[in-house]
Amino acid sequence: MTEHSSNTREDVLNAFAMDFEPGAGILERYLSQYPEYSLQLVDLSRELSREFDDDTPLSADDLAAVSAGMRRLQERPATLQALQEAPAKTFTNAAKALGWPIQAGLALRERRIEASTIPARVHEKLAQALQASVAVLNSFLALPPQTSQLRASKSSIKPVAAEKVSLERTLREAGVNEEALSKLLDDE
Repeated sequence: MTEHSSNTREDVLNAFAMDFEPGAGILERYLSQYPEYSLQLVDLSRELSREFDDDTPLSADDLAAVSAGMRRLQERPATLQALQEAPAKTFTNAAKALGWPIQAGLALRERRIEASTIPARVHEKLAQALQASVAVLNSFLALPPQTSQLRASKSSIKPVAAEKVSLERTLREAGVNEEALSKLLDDE
């Protein structure tokens, strides 16, 4: 290992952490190979050798830090990939939250609704119901529409390529009456 100069400090510390076993002489070996990182290696060795008492209850600060971390994880907005992989139930629940029929939620999941036909206020509510940003929802809806393979295999006629339609048309085809439709699409 004469070419250890190309290794960064982080590379050396990561390798040491992976190799470390208390009392096995690994610290001495790394100190002789990487004397320029001796202080960091000794500090890391001490940290890795520290023992924890699992029976000790968490302090108030520890509990607060854990709670804050959990909130951040729970409040994290959905990504484009997360929406693409989300089950149909995610979209049908969002549709229900907006007062839409389940068919509209499935059309949304299959990206058959044209994003430009969704009023801005409804768009924001929809993004909020999906726990995503409006930009992520727009990116999701901009992807090509897809046909449900499950429904296509149950059909007695050959499926046609999915096409994007307006939200209004989707809601009408789902059996929403005119009065309810105007309430659902009201952009005030």
